[in-house]
Amino acid sequence: MINMIISFLVAVLSFNFFMMSYQVNGVNRLVMNAPIALFETAIELMDINEANGPIFNKEMLENNLTSYFDYSLPYYTDEYEVGFYYYNPSDHSVCIDDNCKAVEVSVTASFIFAYPYRKTMFYEIRSN
Repeated sequence: MINMIISFLVAVLSFNFFMMSYQVNGVNRLVMNAPIALFETAIELMDINEANGPIFNKEMLENNLTSYFDYSLPYYTDEYEVGFYYYNPSDHSVCIDDNCKAVEVSVTASFIFAYPYRKTMFYEIRSN
């Protein structure tokens, strides 16, 4: 009888750990392999200022990424949050105007066993 209880406990724990690794790997794959086209389509190409160069359109970028994550993340978790932080690439100070060339995208999620997940990716517009 004790062997059956231990076997059942091991089976349940194995399944739970499998589900947690499936969720973490799925979210990690979505965040780290986010399509670069989401960022490329949010770059302002019309009326480029010669002094500043190309910049991100904040509204379009946030809409692109939010819709991407809203479509993809519910397969892995119900509790997630996507945050944006715009900064200047030269000194990493906060970019408060509309001429932002860099963005930090943070994804926070929660899984079974209240396992917290947080991944931050940095994207910058640079010249070759």
